[in-house]
Amino acid sequence: MAYNSEKVSRLVRSKGLKAKDFFAFVYPERSGNASFHDIESNTNPKADTIERIANFLQCPIDDLFDRETKYATNQVTGDNNTVSSYNVTADPEVLAATNRHLRDVIERQDKTIAELNHRIDQLIELAKR
Repeated sequence: MAYNSEKVSRLVRSKGLKAKDFFAFVYPERSGNASFHDIESNTNPKADTIERIANFLQCPIDDLFDRETKYATNQVTGDNNTVSSYNVTADPEVLAATNRHLRDVIERQDKTIAELNHRIDQLIELAKR
């Protein structure tokens, strides 16, 4: 399973979005004019960047990757909501790597939350003085 930057570029174009807007959302620290070539040249983004890309494109993260794994989708629609369930058959090594990655993401988020809670506690103490 590999990230496909050309697929991302095609998704941006197909939605009628501009490369400049893509970069402003996904890479807010970068400035200046951005092109579709700039999107395609980023072939190994970090996990949090991939998440921002999927959020910008309003698509599942899987859409940004090339997969060899086939999956079946069962959709249930009711009350104007669509609920999908995916049955994925994958190589155990791929599943293990995915699980490790997800654990790493959760650990980073937990650490960030703990740091923010600590800062809030400090601010509360300062406010009491």
